[in-house]
Amino acid sequence: MLKHKTAYTLAICILFICSMLFVSRHGENSRIFASGKNVHTIGVPEKAYYIWKESNVSGRTLILFDSYPHNMGLISYNGIPQLTKTNLIEYSIIKNIIRKIYLIVPEMEWNDFRRQKFIRPIREASDLAKGLYLYNQSGIPLIAVTPSTLPRIPEESLVYINKRLFKSDEALGLLEQNKISSDIVVIFEGVK
Repeated sequence: MLKHKTAYTLAICILFICSMLFVSRHGENSRIFASGKNVHTIGVPEKAYYIWKESNVSGRTLILFDSYPHNMGLISYNGIPQLTKTNLIEYSIIKNIIRKIYLIVPEMEWNDFRRQKFIRPIREASDLAKGLYLYNQSGIPLIAVTPSTLPRIPEESLVYINKRLFKSDEALGLLEQNKISSDIVVIFEGVK
């Protein structure tokens, strides 16, 4: 009997230690920031991944001024995941560049956004007047907010702006107003 209790206790301790190692890998210690502040204009979405990768960033919060789900949503892979024009966000999550996302929804579109059939809410963001945790297969926090409810984010964030949907000067003004700093801003203009 004592052997079984010892084995169970040992198994629980090992599981706890493994959990702590996993959490610390994805915690504050694994965040890598870019040197300096950079603004990039791109013609194809997947270029953002290469900018982030070349800047060697990791474990970051992304402020996403784009539609949901970003560029067609998630893809089921057969084999090794590959970056495509439709999976920038998912691929960046797989590669540990992104660990949390704030999706910005225009104020006037909030009620329509919430009624969309493709929205898969998990729960309300109780600390925000207009905030909603959304389901995503990657398991990282994905929080939809309006510009007026975007919280202050204490760390430098990555920013992705789809210029077809948001005016870049207004998006950058919102960040400045909320005292949110960013080391890398990517502005998607589309193919010229």
